[in-house]
Amino acid sequence: MSKYFVLFFVLFFSIVGLAVTGYDKFLHYSVSYTAFGLSSYLLGDTGGFAFTALLGVGKEVWDLISGRGSAEVGDLIADFAGIASAYSFVHSLPFRPIIIFRWVF
Repeated sequence: MSKYFVLFFVLFFSIVGLAVTGYDKFLHYSVSYTAFGLSSYLLGDTGGFAFTALLGVGKEVWDLISGRGSAEVGDLIADFAGIASAYSFVHSLPFRPIIIFRWVF
């Protein structure tokens, strides 16, 4: 029972928190969610986390260096919320999916 409560808690508060901050955070959440699902299937949980975290951090570093975007801590929070939600979802299933995604628009 507590496993489902934690899953609900993470998913609900991730989405509610992102709704307050704007559309860009939804994109970060969605991309990280899907990237973790695919990369964890290919690389395992640790590899999937490392790949997806580097993808999010690399995008923020690119925004900072290039000057084309704005590097924000909120984007990284949305990235890691997507990773945590995807991890919870993948481990709640009796099988290992190849691709997962969540529409949050």
